[in-house]
Amino acid sequence: MISKEKLTENVVKVKGETKAALQTMYDTLNQGQKKKVVKNAEVKALFDRYGVDYEG
Repeated sequence: MISKEKLTENVVKVKGETKAALQTMYDTLNQGQKKKVVKNAEVKALFDRYGVDYEG
């Protein structure tokens, strides 16, 4: 069985990796693609959940 501390550590690690991957994906889009992808409510919610910087 995994300890609570180890579980928390793993969750933080995976969230960080996911944020980095989403940020890289967003950063590679052109201006029009960025506007279009953020208009999708599900994508925007995912970006918000992981702290992706998409306003700037």
